[in-house]
Amino acid sequence: MSDNEARDIIKNITPGTRLEIIKTNGDIIEVVLASQEVRGLEEKRYDNLVVPALPAALIVYGGRWGKFRLDTQDIVSIVQIS
Repeated sequence: MSDNEARDIIKNITPGTRLEIIKTNGDIIEVVLASQEVRGLEEKRYDNLVVPALPAALIVYGGRWGKFRLDTQDIVSIVQIS
């Protein structure tokens, strides 16, 4: 799924709403939307430390992992379930 498609789907969904996400590998996961932002992060350099660039992603809460990023390129479908 592209960044724009993901943005269009979640723009009217409030954070805290339960979502069902179908991933490209066939997994179906249930998560809670944490943020409506869908963006990547650029590479950052701090003296001898390099933080790599991150692709665009949804920020969600889920199960035992707590808050995490779900890359938009790994998503096939997003459905609001509550």
